[in-house]
Amino acid sequence: MIDPKKLLYVSDLDGTLLDGDGQLPEDSVKRINRLIDKGVNFTIATARNYDSAYPILKGLNLKHPVILFNGVYLTDLHTGENLFLSNFISLDIISKMISLAEAQKVAPFIYTYGSKYLVYYKEVNNLGAQSYVDIISSDQRACKVNEFIFSNSEQISGFLLIDVSEVLEPIYTELRTLYKDALNIYFAPDVSNPHFFWLQSFHLGANKGKMLKKMTEHLGISLSNTVVFGDYLNDVDMFKVAGYSIAVENALPEVKCMADQVISSNIDQGVLVYLESLFQ
Repeated sequence: MIDPKKLLYVSDLDGTLLDGDGQLPEDSVKRINRLIDKGVNFTIATARNYDSAYPILKGLNLKHPVILFNGVYLTDLHTGENLFLSNFISLDIISKMISLAEAQKVAPFIYTYGSKYLVYYKEVNNLGAQSYVDIISSDQRACKVNEFIFSNSEQISGFLLIDVSEVLEPIYTELRTLYKDALNIYFAPDVSNPHFFWLQSFHLGANKGKMLKKMTEHLGISLSNTVVFGDYLNDVDMFKVAGYSIAVENALPEVKCMADQVISSNIDQGVLVYLESLFQ
């Protein structure tokens, strides 16, 4: 048996560590900090970017960098400094995606990284997209525009389409056919509103698994000594490379099938209960 203090524990946020309201309650913050004080190597791998993740995580005494935006960034939480960056999406691909989306009357969200993180969009045409705008507006990322025009200092880190499955399916099929060697695409139900689907994409070189490898190299910890927690398709890349993978009970069925172990749901604080059982 390996000493648990020699392992690195990496948890997803939404649907895994956070509660049903997408929050990290004060009691959970205290419990995680107690674990860290006991010597637990704990950190985060999330689809959120820094502006969205920091307000939730700022109370944690994390000693290790966090994986942000599905592996686009490896970042020091306390300073906001990006230690590693993955590749970005070309303008040619974005132009093609926009034409495919607009032909289906889908309004894209486009993520950029420059002097700050922004999410550009032109309109909102369904309740699923409106819910997303409400979320990102709270951290000042949302930027409504008449046309998609990017400055030379901006790089495109990803894009998101939100609509019902039958509308997004032909776009997904076309993008996979055209850019199987360029894009990392996720197509699955919106966990907060299952009536709608998300088609979200990043550069092929950007995923949580690849950035987990970078992080373990940076920390001098073997991947075989890494334990990961998740619930969604974007966590599977970590499951494939980590020494041990754990899904919460509320995870998608295909994610649970990939896991070495299934624990209690995020509502029942499965990640915390599991960690506390190791370090009592």
